[in-house]
Amino acid sequence: MCDFSDMTVNEAAKSAMQAELICSLMMGNTGEMTEGEIESLLALIKQLTGRAGGWLIAASGDMQ
Repeated sequence: MCDFSDMTVNEAAKSAMQAELICSLMMGNTGEMTEGEIESLLALIKQLTGRAGGWLIAASGDMQ
């Protein structure tokens, strides 16, 4: 499990924005990509959104 205490709101936002950008770039272009490229990008999106989502969950728990 990741420790989100050292992550800032700006870092969480940056991770979410990077995931959004990758998704935008992939839309309509997956036919030109290899299966390996798609899998690599999906793994990166999972990592980025997991970090952002995990930080949000941890931050909301701190607020309660």
